[in-house]
Amino acid sequence: MKDKKKDEPYLEFIAEAEEILEVISKNLLTMEESQDRLSPHPDIINAIFRGVHTLKGIAGMMGFNNITELSHTLENLLDAMRMGRLTLTSVVIKLLFESTEMLRKLVEKVSKDGNDNIDATRLLSDIENTLKKRPEEAAAHKLEELDLDTNILKVLTEYENHRLEENLRLAANIFEVTAGFSLETFDKDLNQINSIISGFGEVITTLPASGASPDVGIEFKLIIGTKEDLIYVTSVLSNPNIKIREIKYQKRGEKIKAGEHDEVQAAETPSSVKSLSMTVRVNINRLDRLLNIVGELVLNKAVITHISKNLRAIEGFSEWALELEKAARILDKKLNELQEGLMEVRMVPLNNLFDRLTRMARKLSKESGKIIDIRIFGEETELDRLMIEEIADPLMHIVRNAVDHGIETQDERIKLGKKEIGTIKLSAMQKGSHVVIEVEDDGSGIDIKRVKDTAVEKGLIASNSRFTEKEAIDLLFAPGFSTSKVVTEVSGRGVGLDVVRKNLIKLNGTIDIETKEKIGTKFIITLPITLMILKALIVQVGEEIFALPINSVSESLMITNNDIQTVEKREVIKLREKTLPILRLGGAFDIKSKSENPERMYVVVVGSGNRKIGFVVDALLGQQEIVIKSLGKILSGIQGIAGATELGNRKTVLVLDIGALIEESVQEYKEEVKG
Repeated sequence: MKDKKKDEPYLEFIAEAEEILEVISKNLLTMEESQDRLSPHPDIINAIFRGVHTLKGIAGMMGFNNITELSHTLENLLDAMRMGRLTLTSVVIKLLFESTEMLRKLVEKVSKDGNDNIDATRLLSDIENTLKKRPEEAAAHKLEELDLDTNILKVLTEYENHRLEENLRLAANIFEVTAGFSLETFDKDLNQINSIISGFGEVITTLPASGASPDVGIEFKLIIGTKEDLIYVTSVLSNPNIKIREIKYQKRGEKIKAGEHDEVQAAETPSSVKSLSMTVRVNINRLDRLLNIVGELVLNKAVITHISKNLRAIEGFSEWALELEKAARILDKKLNELQEGLMEVRMVPLNNLFDRLTRMARKLSKESGKIIDIRIFGEETELDRLMIEEIADPLMHIVRNAVDHGIETQDERIKLGKKEIGTIKLSAMQKGSHVVIEVEDDGSGIDIKRVKDTAVEKGLIASNSRFTEKEAIDLLFAPGFSTSKVVTEVSGRGVGLDVVRKNLIKLNGTIDIETKEKIGTKFIITLPITLMILKALIVQVGEEIFALPINSVSESLMITNNDIQTVEKREVIKLREKTLPILRLGGAFDIKSKSENPERMYVVVVGSGNRKIGFVVDALLGQQEIVIKSLGKILSGIQGIAGATELGNRKTVLVLDIGALIEESVQEYKEEVKG
């Protein structure tokens, strides 16, 4: 029987539903953070309403009745808010968040089981009960007594009437803006004015003005509400083609007579059947297959380039040698363009992931009774779609620990002279071929002394060991390590960090920690933008050839035996006044060196941040693009090997797992110190 969960319509539904829920959640956070919660900007409510309405429609077409029913009921709640029949309160905000979370669970159920069989009866009942409550009585506003053309009042929709009354209730100033535009550019110019007004107020309605000559152009009347005064509005909308008039209540008998202006009617134009969107949603697995094909082409290109060089060496500048070399260069250029194009398709911004982490932090902060301000920077930074999913769990561990054990309680913060509200910053930036993600809190920081004492208690280090602060922080990544004395849903700051580092190592990423006790902690994660096709440094150790992913290589240098020192049983060299530990790859893989000059050797500096190490090799053979292939189940467990690749001369070589080799080197050093 065919698994319907793999059918294209189901996959399309899940992808679209996930996008809709992300937008709804983001708007809910904006609504909650609004300073004037009793009157959120109508654009926010409308955006949420449209998202729920769309979700109801696509769920109905797919036959997911529970999603459809909840969306429909939630739509009624939002419509009541739009029309002023329901006031936004903390109870309503809670209902909106609970409903969104339930919709997310229903969509996840569809993704896993192909159905949405989750009982949402209690939530539906809560929404219905809230809708039955009558809103607080507000002072009545007689719109007909406004100094506004009665013909305009006649054509206002029920929603526009409500927004006008709402602005009057909040004591906003009402203005009539008459703007003239050229027929060729009026749509663009009108959008620009709407955008400007939205920055300081609300556009209640936009209507074409009567009486304007087509030879001159076209005029629109915009009724706007704002807290700003006439002087401010006039200065912002300063333009000879714009007239501004403040609308106030008029005395009886001074109404504008109907008929002074021609009746205004909004022209209806038939909608186009042409799609407004130029976007095509593509399953990520299809992109994977295309990139694998490109990867195979890259390998074949390397073979052609190798043959071209050999032919040039044999025949010199013969016609065939030159033609082959030219074809190899063109192929290389076009493959690079194809590869970059496919990678751009796979790249997505981090904003959705950051939004998920913000929602989680918000929920945890409420459960813990702490007040935390979540700040986001660089959410537009892009990363490979699969990479984002792989780092979601590691980031979740870090943010959970920051909320639970990083940020102090309000009483503790006040005693320490800190602001009552704690801060967690999520930031991302691109640095070359890497993306750096930072999670920083202004909490208690890491108690280095307690870390060392706990390590001694657990038998990880000897009591007389001399550890630097950096080495002590590295202990936090030991399996099960925690300095927390209180067990909660999230244990001590160390819980999960061993898993975090292992997951990041699989992605050729690194994690560093910077901390100051009672000041705060920063986790710095560095990742390659993609893992599909990599540039590699080809090195030789003895008779063996290895490939090192170039995104983990910072530099290479030549040293002699005299440059090597031994510090606490570990070989190190001096690099720009800093100590760099080295690892002889020959010794790590039991390979005998074949160097012609054993006194001289190459060191390749790899790693990132504070975790750097020098790999000692016999020779550097140059750079090449590679595609990493799996070694299969039997050989997949070999420590320090990420996979294999094929070079241009069709020789198969092993690709080193730099993160794993660094980790193994650190563990061996700790064992020696402990012993």
